[in-house]
Amino acid sequence: MNKEEKLQYANYLIEEITSKFLQKDSPYIIMEGYEYFREVITLYAKQSNLFESALLLIENNHAEEAYILVRSMLNNTMLIDYLCNDENGERYKNYMIQPTKAELSFFYDIKKALKNGWLNEKPPELEKRIKEYEEFLKQEGATTNKKVNGKTKKVADTRLLSIKGMALTDMLLFGHYMKFYREGSKYEHSDFSSLSIYRTPIEDLPDTGAFILDLSRTDPVLEERVLNLAITIYSLTFIRLLQHITNKQGHLIAEERKSDLAKLALIIEANNFNFPYSKQESQLQEEGAELNE
Repeated sequence: MNKEEKLQYANYLIEEITSKFLQKDSPYIIMEGYEYFREVITLYAKQSNLFESALLLIENNHAEEAYILVRSMLNNTMLIDYLCNDENGERYKNYMIQPTKAELSFFYDIKKALKNGWLNEKPPELEKRIKEYEEFLKQEGATTNKKVNGKTKKVADTRLLSIKGMALTDMLLFGHYMKFYREGSKYEHSDFSSLSIYRTPIEDLPDTGAFILDLSRTDPVLEERVLNLAITIYSLTFIRLLQHITNKQGHLIAEERKSDLAKLALIIEANNFNFPYSKQESQLQEEGAELNE
């Protein structure tokens, strides 16, 4: 497939998945005990928006910027996988207290800034809010050991979920983390090595000394890789999520939708672009195709 054909296929995937799998514009009723599914399906809905936005950037020759969104897609996939492989509900509980952990960590930073004299005024009720958040995390079992005055005591654990930590739970996800997530970091954080694409050299001079800014340039090799990666992430997340629901929550898929979803899984299998780690990906796609049997 050339670029235009891949873009058409990608947009087709978004339309089919959002309408037939995510049931866009249809009501969801989440039963007690299936709260994690609310988060999973919403995460995948966000991934659809990230994918669509990345495609728009690629269409406009902004592969470098698209990579930032594709990196977020991979992050999103890892969260979905993290929640779907939750044996006792601990992962879901940990996911739901992430905002509290982040807020408490920020409050601690404010205290450090006050101690260093960087702030002139203490925010109102700071200590009260810190205590409330600490108590909440302790009640949720989010604690860690810390030495205070030579003694070990349990304190609120503000450590957040890490991409590396989630990647280390799955061979395929770790492969993508090694190959793509780390590489995408230089575009996310504007590493100087990622910026030369915007500078067109003047004659034979190096672009570090004489150049013309050209914001319409993109690396065609990177563009193809990013487009392929975006399609892979979105497709494999669908296959793995469909497999999870079929095996563990089959009642969540109405009988009349099963045939359409199985056909879509087969189409994804047939359009495997032989990306890196294609062996593992093909195995996952084959598992999705079994839904049609």
